[in-house]
Amino acid sequence: MNIMFFLTHKSEVCYLYEDMGLKEGLDKLHESGYHAIPLISREGEYIGTVTEGDFLWMMCTCGEIIGKKKTASLQMCDLPRRCDNKAVAANAQVIDLLTHASNQNFVPVIDDRNMFIGIVTRKKLFEYCKKFLKEKTKHTSV
Repeated sequence: MNIMFFLTHKSEVCYLYEDMGLKEGLDKLHESGYHAIPLISREGEYIGTVTEGDFLWMMCTCGEIIGKKKTASLQMCDLPRRCDNKAVAANAQVIDLLTHASNQNFVPVIDDRNMFIGIVTRKKLFEYCKKFLKEKTKHTSV
């Protein structure tokens, strides 16, 4: 099965740009209601994932970061990220999605140029699996 069936397209996904200011990034993350969102370059290349925890850890260790730059000039690329959601290629197999989704809430999808094209959510995969198992059970119990 093609993983594009599960894709939430980039135009429907909340994401941050690496050159956004930290305050703007935090505000956008807060407004989204999500705990983690993709970080991309202005060209559209997938860079990583920003989490609420990244902002929290930065505040805990901000002396080191703020010592290097003035707070107002800090950008999202200056935010240390503790872990990034691993991306899969658009031509990946569903088993690759399942492997990644077992450890992260969403799986970023990239094209062959490493350009971010969207995400596959764990919820969408679970809904598909639930529907598949219901159908399978329905046919075997008859």
